[in-house]
Amino acid sequence: MNYYYDVLLNFLDGNVQFYEWDSLDNLEYYKRIPLVGVDSKTLNDFINNDVKVEKEFLELIENKAKKKGECPSYVAIFADRNGSIALEFDKDGNSISRSFLEVGDDLNIVEVLYTVDIIKLDYEVIKKVDYNRSLRDENKIKLIIRTELETLEKNKEYTKLKYLYMEWFNKQPSDNENMYKVMNEKLSNEIGIKEKRIYDLIKLSYNKV
Repeated sequence: MNYYYDVLLNFLDGNVQFYEWDSLDNLEYYKRIPLVGVDSKTLNDFINNDVKVEKEFLELIENKAKKKGECPSYVAIFADRNGSIALEFDKDGNSISRSFLEVGDDLNIVEVLYTVDIIKLDYEVIKKVDYNRSLRDENKIKLIIRTELETLEKNKEYTKLKYLYMEWFNKQPSDNENMYKVMNEKLSNEIGIKEKRIYDLIKLSYNKV
């Protein structure tokens, strides 16, 4: 078994590039993790899909990774000479989380692979993993605004809702129900300067409490 050493990983449900990692993510430092050289088709399948690997492969990597605290039983980095991805599997061989690597580690692994044998893996493609085209910061802004709107609507705090509406659209709302509906529908679009302004106002209102 080949290993890669001293790497920071961020296991998540979907494909999130390292430059989109968030300070609230559970970044984990691995002292050691299995490194598996694969062909480009296999790596492409592993990056773009949830997959299921054979039990024999699970046994090969079982409990081989090392990090501080409790370590997942089945984790490994898969790489070809163009890139890499780390996957975690459940006991049945289904991929359940994934992490891209920082650029420095990607480049180091390319060098290491010249001394690593390419393994042919038997696996099944389960379903496609969609890339989120919106940056995670944009999703966070939408979530905070939507949560605030739902809370204000539920508590019938229409004065604050009206204030946010007027700051957002620079006009008076026609009625309370329409006001809430229009703001929610607006969040289906891309985030712009006005939405960021509303996000900042919401954060500021809680900082003053």
